[in-house]
This record gives sequence, C-alpha cells and structure tokens, in this order.
Amino acid sequence: MWKLLLKQDLTAEEKQAIIDRTTEYYGKHLNPGFLKYKKSSDSKAIEWSGTGATMVDIHGRRFIDCLGGYGVYVLGHRAPEVIAAVEKVYRRIGMYSQELLSPFQAELAHQLAKLSPGDMKYTYYHSGGAESNDAAFKIARLATGRHKHITMSNSFHGKTMGALSATNRESIRKPFEPLVPGFIEVQWDDLEALEAAMSDEIASVILEPVQGEGGINLPSDGYLKGVRELCDRHGALMHLDEVQTGFGRTGRWFGAQHWGVEADMMTLGKALGGGIYPISAVHGNERAWHRLEENPWWVTNTFGGSAPACACALAAIEVMQRDGVVEQAAAKGELFVRLLREAVEPHKHLIAGVRGIGLLIGVEFIRQEDAVAVAKNLFSKDVLTAHTINNPAVIRIEPPLIISEDEIRQVVARFTACLEECD
Repeated sequence: MWKLLLKQDLTAEEKQAIIDRTTEYYGKHLNPGFLKYKKSSDSKAIEWSGTGATMVDIHGRRFIDCLGGYGVYVLGHRAPEVIAAVEKVYRRIGMYSQELLSPFQAELAHQLAKLSPGDMKYTYYHSGGAESNDAAFKIARLATGRHKHITMSNSFHGKTMGALSATNRESIRKPFEPLVPGFIEVQWDDLEALEAAMSDEIASVILEPVQGEGGINLPSDGYLKGVRELCDRHGALMHLDEVQTGFGRTGRWFGAQHWGVEADMMTLGKALGGGIYPISAVHGNERAWHRLEENPWWVTNTFGGSAPACACALAAIEVMQRDGVVEQAAAKGELFVRLLREAVEPHKHLIAGVRGIGLLIGVEFIRQEDAVAVAKNLFSKDVLTAHTINNPAVIRIEPPLIISEDEIRQVVARFTACLEECD
C-alpha cells in the first residue's frame, strides 16, 4: 500500500482503499484510542496535502489550520524555501556522521546566538522539546552542583520521564509515578510562592513565558523579572521553556522578550524546523555551559542537529527575517483577538474570556463541554483547532504565522456561527 500513498492522482477506489486501511491499521497497530478521540475519525478525514494555512484531506476538503501542529507551522505547510533548502542538502549529505564537524550545526548555533536576548551563545540539538528540556535539567545540575528544580502549576514541558516530572497535569502524570525526584511545584505567577520554595538546593527554575497547555496564560507584568531576580539571589539558573512561545509565535522571536527578561537557558522546538523537519535545541549562556567542556557528549542526541534539520531551521530564519513574519504575527494576533472579543460579546453566558499574545490565542469557555462541542463544530465547518491539554475549557487558536487576514475573518465568522448554534 505504501507506494499508493506516493501517487499524485488517485481514483475513487484508491482513495477508499487508503481510508479503509488507515482506519483499520490505526485500530490494529497504532492505538484504538486515537480513533475514539480524534475529531477527524468520525468523518474518516485522512490528511493528504497542505499549503500555506490550509490542510487538505484525501477528498480535497480544505481546512483552515488554526491548530498548526501545536505550533509547528509558523511558515505554513510546505514552505517552499524550506523544502528547497532540505532538497539541496539531501543531494549531498544525509544524517550527521557523529565525528566530522558539521557546518550546518555551527551556522545554526551562530544564528540562534544572534537572535537570542542577553548572553546566551551555546546550543545543543535534539529531536523534540521534551528531550531538550531533559538536557537542560542535566546542564543545570552540572552547572550548579545541585539536584532540585522548581516548576509551575499548570505547566507543560513534555512527556519523557524528566520533562513529565516538571509537567503539572495529574491525568498525564499519575499513571507513571513515581517520577524523577527533585521537582517542586509552586503556583504560577506568584513570586511569594516561588521565594518560599527557593533554597541552596535549587539547580534551576523552569517556566514558560506564556503557559500554552495551561490555557494560554500570560504572566503579570513584573513576574518574569521577579523570577530572574530570585534566581540570581539564590544561585539558581533560570530556564525558559520557549518550545511553543519561541520562534515568532508571540510576535517576538522569543516570548520572554515582551517582558525584557534574559534567561540562562532556553529550550526551543516545534517551529524551529520550519514545519518540515523535527529539531529542538537547548540554548544557554556561559554560566550554564561551563561544565560541558569536560564532556561535550553528556547531552547530545543521535538524530539532533542533522544537516537536513539544521538547513530547515536556517532557511526558516532567513524567510522570517526577509518577510517580517514575526512582526506580522504581532499585527495579525491583535486583529484576531479583537475580532474574537467582538464575536463573543453577545455570548458572555458561554465565554469566560479571550486572551493571547501574537498568534498564541485562547478562548476560555465557562463550561468544558461547550468548548468540546464548539471545537467539534468548528471541525465540521472546516477549521482545525483543539483544546489546551491542561485546561480543556480553553480552545487554542494557533495558526501558521502566514495566515491571511481574510482567513482570520473566515475563522471568526465560522466561530461565531458555532457560538450561535451552541446557544
């Protein structure tokens, strides 16, 4: 069957065969739970192609993508310059040799050092954000000689055992307990709670500049700077998880730039590969990195930092700088939030609020069941979205940064129709 998946033009019989086998194999060989919980299962919508801010199923049904692969597609689906870059690389080299020096790794590390705030200048690469968060915990322990970390309520940092230990959502933690020891939870956006938990055993404080899976929660104005000050006072490293907020999503290259904060470490992922190739990174300053000179292989990864992955990231950076994509995200986000707030005004009995920064937006419903119903109805109206993991009452709006104003207005119109039908 797999060669059939490579065909450009399919007959009706071939499409049906792909649909039947896909749903059968999901149940037999992936996980029947996916068929139970994915909205696409009801209509047997099989993803087939995508371009810009549009995902197309096997029958040609076009969805405006306001999920964006949970923040992966900053440049949309199949960004041509990114594809061109990786194609050129593949004509000459594939994965990383693990021994020879990689010019692609070096160039990307240089570009990230130029983009990032403060004195962060070192980078290691991995395949996903959770892996990079795990690496950051190890780096913090090496740098400080300490073994504990402070994490925030409602946080999300990944599902590997280390990252999950820093993630505070009982439903995804409890089945795997006991988790890695040494993680202390404090209340998000509460400096007094953080100060009370600080000690000379804390290696790092990890937090998201804007909580994504927690429900698109923005910090109060002085919070991040307060965290920075407490870390400095107690000798802990400040670790910002920018896997979702980084790379332009919030209307700045990195979310913390909105509050003028410079961390010791940032973790990056999702959008870093330009929507084409998986790559993540842990990025830090001299204070964080100094022990790694003893053994630079302590936090490496077999597939992290391959030439194709780095080329995708480099091409994405070039396109985003050339086209002002980050600045566009800020302006489009303001438009999107304004239109959504206007749309929900007559439906205050359903909606608790609309909040966001750049194109990381959340619409919070008073009742979780209404959020689920509206998300499902949006799918029926050809808009892809989902709730946030830690707060299912919040529908996330996280489209590619290149979404057009017309597409934004279409989404709001369809969302408005869903609210009216929910009344």
